[in-house]
Amino acid sequence: MDRGHRLGALIERREGALVMRVFRRMVAINGYDRALALSAQAFVGLIPMLVVISALVPDPVRRSTGPALIASLGLSGDAATAMSALVHQPPGMDSLTIVGAALLVVSVLGFTRALQRTYLAAWRLPSIGFRGYAGGLLSSAALIGGFTALVVLGPVIAALANHVLLRLLISAVAGTLLWWPVQRVLLSGRTSWRKLFPAAVLNGVGQAVVIALSRIYLPAVISHEATKYGLVGIAVALVSWLVILGLLLVLSAVFSAELAREPADHGHGSAPARSDGPADLGTRGPPESP
Repeated sequence: MDRGHRLGALIERREGALVMRVFRRMVAINGYDRALALSAQAFVGLIPMLVVISALVPDPVRRSTGPALIASLGLSGDAATAMSALVHQPPGMDSLTIVGAALLVVSVLGFTRALQRTYLAAWRLPSIGFRGYAGGLLSSAALIGGFTALVVLGPVIAALANHVLLRLLISAVAGTLLWWPVQRVLLSGRTSWRKLFPAAVLNGVGQAVVIALSRIYLPAVISHEATKYGLVGIAVALVSWLVILGLLLVLSAVFSAELAREPADHGHGSAPARSDGPADLGTRGPPESP
């Protein structure tokens, strides 16, 4: 009886461990499917964002951004040519810029709304309905501003190519400072700053590491795909890269939510909230847990 009791207690402790709770929560909210949805939304907004920003930034910045981006990714040959086509904006494209701006608002808002539903599911909070669009718009503006800052500072960051640790530190701090308030806005202030900080740090550090590792494997992948398929090949490589970042967003949200839960919440008294099925993924957040 004592041996069976000890075994049962060990299993219960393992079930209550943070890693197991994060894993169960990822499964409950269909974390991988949500990461795929986020990566698709991010990719749809990427091209309009490049077009609009390329048209709005000053000429010196525009001329230096493309080469800096290509150099930072280590691209050459057909891959460099194909990537240049994505970031180059010929003169006299005002009408396309207006269309791109409209697509940018719609696509980035779609991304932030999908991200908002992911955070609500991770934190087991009910949907706030139409009011969520206000937070989505504000977060969209923050993300567009952050992306613009990265484009403007691209040449400066590229100049730090030989200072890997410094680049990692700058990227991690910038990512943390961006995602900390974005989470707060998307959750409508229903979660404290302190509880959201671990997810912001995990996002910032994780993205810095992913970007640093991308300099090793991404050039080869993009070069291979671009040589075979041109721009379509680059799109495939970028989508696979965005899936990794999408998984990081979902995992950091779940990790932060489970870390913030009180010990009594993950004992006998709470069961994982029902997740949405694939057909209505992200249409509403799960009900708040007792």
